[in-house]
Amino acid sequence: MRVSDSISFPENQDITSKVGGVNAPKVKGQSESPSFTQDETDLSANLQKVQELKTNLANMPEVRQERVQVLQNAISNGTYEVDSGKIADAMMNDLVGNQQGS
Repeated sequence: MRVSDSISFPENQDITSKVGGVNAPKVKGQSESPSFTQDETDLSANLQKVQELKTNLANMPEVRQERVQVLQNAISNGTYEVDSGKIADAMMNDLVGNQQGS
């Protein structure tokens, strides 16, 4: 597309056209070339948070060794008590939950 210099516009009036992200000056006698606008997104804050969470997760042990040791000691000493009601409730919740998901 070619714009002719012979087109005249009223003096001191800024007429621009925005097409596809381009601001093209169309005022007669103005020599400024078209400038491109650019969309920007700042992901650095989110990226930093994700990296921090990944690092924290990587540093966490998969097994809570302190808790395992406490339970092993309680079993060895014969002081570990099983709450059969809690086990039955958990089994029923698991069974009912699996049936509802099917």
